[in-house]
Amino acid sequence: RIDPQAGLHPKMPESAHDLEPIELPAGITARDLLKTAPYNARNPQTNQTKHCYAKYNEFFRCEKHHGEDAKECMKIKQAFFSLCPSEWRTKWDDQRENGFFPGPL
Repeated sequence: RIDPQAGLHPKMPESAHDLEPIELPAGITARDLLKTAPYNARNPQTNQTKHCYAKYNEFFRCEKHHGEDAKECMKIKQAFFSLCPSEWRTKWDDQRENGFFPGPL
């Protein structure tokens, strides 16, 4: 229970300046995190699961074709980072590294 005399919840920082800095993945800036993927007519409405999966696969195909950290692929990377939950990306990255990712890379 929160004590009104104590101010904020004891575990909550008082301001954003009190938060720990986070490390962003290569090629992603804080400004990129504020953007989202553009509209995709193949995956309209609210369920973006297919769009997330498609962008994830598209990025790694682009990277395979153009090379690591290619400028051509950064918008795709930003799109899948904004669409896909981090747990999915981590799981798929592990699957790719172990050679059993189910996607067409």
